[in-house]
Amino acid sequence: MYREQILIFVTFISITLSAKVIWLPNISFNLPINFNDGKIPCSKKTVVFPESMEESVLIGSGTSVAGFILPENGEIFLAEGEIGLGPAAEDIDCTSGNVYYMEKGIASWAQPDVWASLRINDATPDAERVPCFDDVVEFPENSTFSILLPDVTQKVQAIKMGGETVYNDFKEYVLREPNDAQEFILNQFHDTGIVIGNYFKCNSRSGCPCQTNTLKIECAAKYCEKPTCVDPIQPIGHCCKICGGAIDFDIDETFDIMNFQELVEKIVDSYGKDKLVYHIGRLVDNKVQVVVIDKNGYDQTSAQVVSTISYNMERNLRHDMQVSGSPLSKAGLGGKLFISMFFAVVMVMAGIYVYYYKVPQINYPNIMGRSQAGMFSRFNRRTESVVSLTRRDSSAPIGGSTATAFRNPLYDSKRGRVLVQESVIEE
Repeated sequence: MYREQILIFVTFISITLSAKVIWLPNISFNLPINFNDGKIPCSKKTVVFPESMEESVLIGSGTSVAGFILPENGEIFLAEGEIGLGPAAEDIDCTSGNVYYMEKGIASWAQPDVWASLRINDATPDAERVPCFDDVVEFPENSTFSILLPDVTQKVQAIKMGGETVYNDFKEYVLREPNDAQEFILNQFHDTGIVIGNYFKCNSRSGCPCQTNTLKIECAAKYCEKPTCVDPIQPIGHCCKICGGAIDFDIDETFDIMNFQELVEKIVDSYGKDKLVYHIGRLVDNKVQVVVIDKNGYDQTSAQVVSTISYNMERNLRHDMQVSGSPLSKAGLGGKLFISMFFAVVMVMAGIYVYYYKVPQINYPNIMGRSQAGMFSRFNRRTESVVSLTRRDSSAPIGGSTATAFRNPLYDSKRGRVLVQESVIEE
């Protein structure tokens, strides 16, 4: 019974690792190397095709450009789905102008973004987007490409060339079946660098790396978008800095990668799996790495997920954690509010100071009679009138226009009566 459980476990690992990886032919519209600036066109760019093209070009769904200048001779196919024409308002980093499609170029096995597979997502490091030891590599039929084969040995389960599957010596096939449209260029050792075998299996409870010989990815050929967060991170194997979170840690043979995967999946589900993309990779040198990013734009949820994973990991697993800061749209908002409030307070205090202390004395000409001249002869913010302190039953001073009196609290005191009267001195 125990042996059957081990067999089921090993078979499950093999199934989860196996996948079909498709080479994106050089004529692909979504391949950066096919444009003169090495970037996929954005929504404000006008794509200019050569006057004459020998091969057909497929423009994939989701493409958004300002327009196309089509060739005089050639075939262009539009995939099912939406293809946008005209600048997009949210594409703020895109500048207008022309970009030129290059019909053919030489790509490398170790180049980023030349492989497509269901196991590859946006969180997958570039170093793990190449075919793995248990993958079936497929080169599309009737496609045109030139590919430079790897310098270090790479293992794959099988290679499909159109309708034919290659299980044996790949070099023998390349030399025996020359094809001008599909050219394989031998590496610097005059070899393919590819070993084919359907016997490659993962029998380790802790998982297996994609390749035992890690390829050096040609990151110079990758176009990196500007991160939309403060303090972007760069996980192991990524060519570009990204916004999100990552954890990497050392393991031994007792580590159970399936249990760890269940933990990560449970935590991701608690935050909403429809909002997140994650990748768990078994690296060389007995390391495991988890990368989590937000699917619909960085909003720090991925960073929170990674922090939760870190908190729930076994304490004996010492790990390094990377998390990005706040989105650029929110970065510095507190500082901006503080500065705005500071200047607002300064302006109010300055206004009060000017109003009470810096208004100059205003003198008006005496255009009225003497009786009223004293009222407007001098105007100031501070009153200089003298208030008479008299008894309530006392009469108002002669010449006073109004009665201004109140009971003196010292009147009935033992000190005696105190009488203070207003004196009016007329000029």
